[in-house]
Amino acid sequence: MNNPPLTCFQGVAHPWLCDEMCHMNTRNYVGMFDDAMQHFFRRLGHDGREAREKSIGLVDVRHEIDYVSEVPLGALVHIDCSLERLGRKSIRYRQVMYLSDTACKAAVNFGTSVLFDLKARRAIPVPEYLKKHLGEA
Repeated sequence: MNNPPLTCFQGVAHPWLCDEMCHMNTRNYVGMFDDAMQHFFRRLGHDGREAREKSIGLVDVRHEIDYVSEVPLGALVHIDCSLERLGRKSIRYRQVMYLSDTACKAAVNFGTSVLFDLKARRAIPVPEYLKKHLGEA
């Protein structure tokens, strides 16, 4: 896919996000990646409020995270997101977490989410409005 990465999250490795070794704990990388994903999908044209009214949700079905360098206590981080693949019912995206002060890559996540009918409890096709926004229709 030909799309530039979008910065979709900025944060800080606060003390309560760090472990006894004074670097960010694994569980908190996932939280930051999840926050970035929500903003990324919004920027792709997915309106969460409207989707909830239609009983449509986004369900994460896969994450593959590579931890590249330590995120120390107090570090500023940001996450850039880009679309990897738009499937019939799924969206695969890439997220790169950087240490903002040095531009050092801290972690890379490849995630896959499916559009989900919250009433029928099953995957549904990616809506046309989203395909059009992404230039895939």
